[in-house]
Amino acid sequence: MTASWILSVIFFAVASSGSPGPNNMLLTATGASYGFSRSLPHILGTGVGICLIFLGLAFFGSQLLQNESFRNVLKWAGVLYLAWLAVKIATGRPQVSASAKTSGRPLNFVQAVFFQALNPKVWLGGASGILSYAAVSNGWSALEMSVAFAIIFATVSMPCGASWALMGASARYVLRSTRALRIFNVVMALLLLASLIPVVLS
Repeated sequence: MTASWILSVIFFAVASSGSPGPNNMLLTATGASYGFSRSLPHILGTGVGICLIFLGLAFFGSQLLQNESFRNVLKWAGVLYLAWLAVKIATGRPQVSASAKTSGRPLNFVQAVFFQALNPKVWLGGASGILSYAAVSNGWSALEMSVAFAIIFATVSMPCGASWALMGASARYVLRSTRALRIFNVVMALLLLASLIPVVLS
């Protein structure tokens, strides 16, 4: 493992976890509806969940994803769950005031961890990244490289997710009416659904 390898994985992680996708659309909507501080358990759970998925892929290789039945269950369970979340985001009642109470609750740490298991982008992105970067051993075993990849990616994904949650939280102070926040959440819900199109068509 070299500094250039680590830097390459960091760049890959930033490009993957910083781009629009189910996690980031959900974090943006969470930040807009509940504020940044209440989004922190969600952010931490996302990083831990991604790490656990990637570690599973590291130890079991791509055998899980080579099983067509498993891929289909993962794909459609993830699509249905994310579509349900999109509906919840679009129909939620965001709070306008930072000090106001809301009847809803954002994902907590445990829910955010388990959310990753139903996120097809995490599985497919993790498998492709591990297969690509763990192949360059340079004195390390493929398993050691895969574990390092999982830890680096999960660590990078948290500040990336935090930036999306912060962007959503900032929108609360720009969109000062409940109607404006609802429109914002509907847009986030539509973007979340749009991020599923490649998964459905695959």
